[in-house]
Amino acid sequence: MTEISISKLESDVIQLLIEHQQCSIADLESYLNVTANAVRQRLSRLMAAGLVDRSTESEGRGRPSHRYRITEAGSKAVGNNLSDFAGALWHEIQNIPDESIRRSVIAGVVKTMADRYRNSIVGETVEDRIRSVAKFFSDRDIPVSVEDNQGLPTLKILACPYPDLANENHEVCEMELQIFSEVTGGSMELCRCRKDGDTCCSFQAATSRK
Repeated sequence: MTEISISKLESDVIQLLIEHQQCSIADLESYLNVTANAVRQRLSRLMAAGLVDRSTESEGRGRPSHRYRITEAGSKAVGNNLSDFAGALWHEIQNIPDESIRRSVIAGVVKTMADRYRNSIVGETVEDRIRSVAKFFSDRDIPVSVEDNQGLPTLKILACPYPDLANENHEVCEMELQIFSEVTGGSMELCRCRKDGDTCCSFQAATSRK
């Protein structure tokens, strides 16, 4: 697999493929508001690097169509910016023999991260603050979205910042849940998780939009 420097447009392509699971060139052209030729060029680069793959689907008598999907390497390319560092820290925390000390350290990490995020999170309601969290991550090139699920806002982390770690240890997702609950000022629930086979982790407001 060839390593490449990912441009903003290529990062956007990867984010859309993660979010929609598969797209045609016409889909990406519409979502990104760019020409089909620009999309083809980016897809060619991403496929050459092993970040995207393509399947061919026959549609009756017409010409077969191509559908593009993100690979596991593509998912990591967007969200893996702190994976090695986070993994090393997490393994050291897990190796602390005294459980009470280990839990105290994790609680300290949650508080430190929540305090760091809190100054950047704004909004009068839980939903507003969840959207502010999404913008905070998006500004740092971590693909996220906010959806409405039966009247409750849901934060979807489309590309995990530490995918290998999350796949290995579910507890790190629970730590994220605690951080999001702290910074939004509302009770959150982890409703979907990569470790359980989902394509992304989703954190949903547990009750109201107050």
